[in-house]
Amino acid sequence: MSLDGMIHFRNEGLDGIQSQTSGQQERYLEIWDNVRTQLLQLIENGQVDAQIGTVLGDRDEQFRREATGFDDSVTSQNTAMRNVQTIGNEGGAAMVRAAMGGGR
Repeated sequence: MSLDGMIHFRNEGLDGIQSQTSGQQERYLEIWDNVRTQLLQLIENGQVDAQIGTVLGDRDEQFRREATGFDDSVTSQNTAMRNVQTIGNEGGAAMVRAAMGGGR
C-alpha cells in the first residue's frame, strides 16, 4: 500500500507572509522618500519656512533609524519562518517515510 500522494505537508502560507513583509518594507520607504522630496521642494521654492528643513532632517534620521530596526526585525522573522519551513519539511518527510514503513 502506497501512501505517496495522500499525505501532504504544505507551508506555502509562510512564503506569502515573507513576500508581503518585504513588499511593505519597500513601500513605506517609497512613501517616506516621496513625502520628504515634496517637502524639500516646498522649502526650495520658498513656500514653507526653511526651518522645516532642520526638523525634516531630524525626522529623516529618526525614521531611518527606526526603519533599520524594523527591517532587522523583519529579517529575523523571515529567517525564523524559513527555519520553521525547513523543520516542517524535514519532519513531514520523516513522517511519510515512517508511514510507508521506511523508518528515518
